[in-house]
Amino acid sequence: MRYGCGTCGQGYYPVDRAMALSSGSRMSRCKERCLAKLSVRLPYEEAQQVYEEISGLRTSRMTIHRSVQRLGAALPIQQGSALNKQSLKRQVTADGTMVHLRGEGWKEAKVGACYNVDDQRRAESVMYVGTLEERAHIGPMLYRAGGEPTMDQTHDMAFIGDGASWLDEIQKEHFPLATRIVDVWHASEYLWGVANEFYGQGSPKARAWAESKVQQLQDADQAGLSRSLSHLAPKTSEQTQVLSNTRRYFRNHGHQMDYPRYLARGWHIGSGIAEGGCKYVIETRFKRAGMRWSRTGASHLLRLRLAYLNDAWSQVAQCQQN
Repeated sequence: MRYGCGTCGQGYYPVDRAMALSSGSRMSRCKERCLAKLSVRLPYEEAQQVYEEISGLRTSRMTIHRSVQRLGAALPIQQGSALNKQSLKRQVTADGTMVHLRGEGWKEAKVGACYNVDDQRRAESVMYVGTLEERAHIGPMLYRAGGEPTMDQTHDMAFIGDGASWLDEIQKEHFPLATRIVDVWHASEYLWGVANEFYGQGSPKARAWAESKVQQLQDADQAGLSRSLSHLAPKTSEQTQVLSNTRRYFRNHGHQMDYPRYLARGWHIGSGIAEGGCKYVIETRFKRAGMRWSRTGASHLLRLRLAYLNDAWSQVAQCQQN
C-alpha cells in the first residue's frame, strides 16, 4: 500500500519504512550494513557464503559489491580516520605498502597510525588512517587522527618512521615541534648490510661487528659509529656503494637516533605499529592471491575498513540516514 499527499505529490510505502529499506537499494539498511561489514573482513565470495550460511537467505557477489561501493562512497573520507575530534595522541607513524590496481599496476597505499604508549610500552587507543591517493593526502588524515594538536601541543609528540623524506615533510607540516625518530630497526639494517658485505654474509665476524655497532646505535654513540665506518677500506665496488649509502644515511639522520632519550620519554623507537598497520589495514584484505582492484573500488572499501577497525561503524549507519 502506498500513501501520498494530494497537495505536494510526495508519497511513501509504510512497509518500506517499517523495514527500513535503503534509499539506494531494495534491501534493508541492516542487511546492507551486514554485507558491507562482512566484506571489510572477507573477499566478496567468502562474504556471500558466510552471509547465506548464517541468514539462510540468498544474495549475490554483485549485490555485496554494490553495497560496499554505495556505503563507501557515502562515507566521508575523514570518518574513516577520525571520530569527530579525538583526544590527543602522543605518537604518530606512517609507512607504505603496494596494492595492485587494474590499469595502473602496483601502486603504493599509505598507512599511518596515531596512538599512545602505556606504562608497559604497549600501544593503546590506536587510530589508523590510509589512502591510495598521493602522499600529501595522508598528512591531514594523521593530523585529524592525532586529535588536531596545536603547534605547542606537538612539542610532546613523536613522529616515527624510516628516513623517507615524505615522512619528514608530513612531520614538519602537521606536527612541527614533534620529535622525529628514525626507526631503530631500519637503521640497524644498514649496519648489518655493511657487516655482511665486508665480512661475509652470515659469518661470525660479520655478526660480531654488526652486534657491536647496533649496540653503539642503541646507546646513541653516533661519534663512535662514524669512526668505525670511516676506518673501513672498501675493496670492491659493492663495498664502496654499501659503505657510501650507510655513511650518508647516518650523516643525514644521526640526529634522529637519540634512542636512550626517546625511551626515557616513554616513546617507541621502532615503527612496528606502522609496519603492522600495513598488514592489518591493507595486506590482509587487499593483497590476497590474485586480487586486482579498481582505484575507486579499493578506495571505497578502504574507507569502510578503516571505519570498522577504528570502532567507527556507527558512522556508516548515519550515512544511510542522510
